[in-house]
Amino acid sequence: MKRHSNLFESIIKYENIQFAHKQAKRGKPHYSGVRMVESNPDKYLKQIQKSLIEKTFSTSDYKIFKVSVPKEREIAKLPYYPDRIVQHAIMNILRPIWDPIFIYDVYSAIPKKGIHRAITRLKDFLKDGENTKYCLQFDISKFYPSVNHDILLELIKRKIKCCDTLWLLSDIIYSSRNGKGIPIGNFTSQYFANIYLNWFDHYLKEALGISYYIRYSDDGIILANDKQRLRNIREAIECYLANNLKLSLNLKTQIYPIDKRGIDFLGYRTFRNYSLLRKESARRFKQKLKMIKKQWNRLPPKHIISSVMSYAGWIKHCNGYNLMRTHVLENCQVMEIMDKSSDLLNIENPLRKQYSIGVSNAIQAIQ
Repeated sequence: MKRHSNLFESIIKYENIQFAHKQAKRGKPHYSGVRMVESNPDKYLKQIQKSLIEKTFSTSDYKIFKVSVPKEREIAKLPYYPDRIVQHAIMNILRPIWDPIFIYDVYSAIPKKGIHRAITRLKDFLKDGENTKYCLQFDISKFYPSVNHDILLELIKRKIKCCDTLWLLSDIIYSSRNGKGIPIGNFTSQYFANIYLNWFDHYLKEALGISYYIRYSDDGIILANDKQRLRNIREAIECYLANNLKLSLNLKTQIYPIDKRGIDFLGYRTFRNYSLLRKESARRFKQKLKMIKKQWNRLPPKHIISSVMSYAGWIKHCNGYNLMRTHVLENCQVMEIMDKSSDLLNIENPLRKQYSIGVSNAIQAIQ
């Protein structure tokens, strides 16, 4: 496997740091750090460059907070300046090195992949009914907090031998507390996750000969026609994770027949001929609509539009027309709120645009 050197020079180029700022600030014009850099880009970006050249850069302290949806997790957030810019500058150079070594069916954090591509791939797998009778669905227990720093760095060294780049990566890796773990909030963390699990993926595909395998972050599914084979694969996975990565499977890991229940994966319940929004996601969607109907006149119109359209974006990738029709398109109050919010933003109601509906023909558009 080819190892790469002389990467640091590309990372610290002023043009790369400029581009990193352009990427990192996207969708965040209200951040105080973004506004500060934008007030004098040349000054602040050259300060970043100087700190990297002189190796005075050090990862800032994290701001720790918790989120509870879809499950309780601890998020560690770094300042925009200089950390987020630096992490984008790193990934601009390292991503082209890492992407080619990942297996095809890894869908997290990789350009032109993502959740919806993973579900499309799953649907393709399920067309082979004879060889996809059972599913082994696994989740790695407390994956991000459990990543071993020393192991991660050694895996990175399999492709990177540039000492200066390794210094910078080490600073980020060892910045999290407790001697292990990679912060969920870091831009680099999802890529570190893919690197950490890359040789595990190849082990499943090449050593165990698994044809139908998809991984998104620390969640994976394996399909086969034999339940006993999946039991054996599960045992092999447990051994590999424990012996090579100091990880273990979550107790939620299970083997089950696909046709009886479908596959609940990445926000959807996928069956052979159709897919539905996950029940919990549908419940949260209805709760969000209920809250909007009660409080819409106290909510920013942009928040209303983005909340509804976020769910609409999810629903359009599954057989969710009835859900949209019942709770949105046939709901006069919701449509009126969306119309008023759109007017305040001086835009066309995106629901009417997406479903090509006028004020009086919302129902016909989805029948």
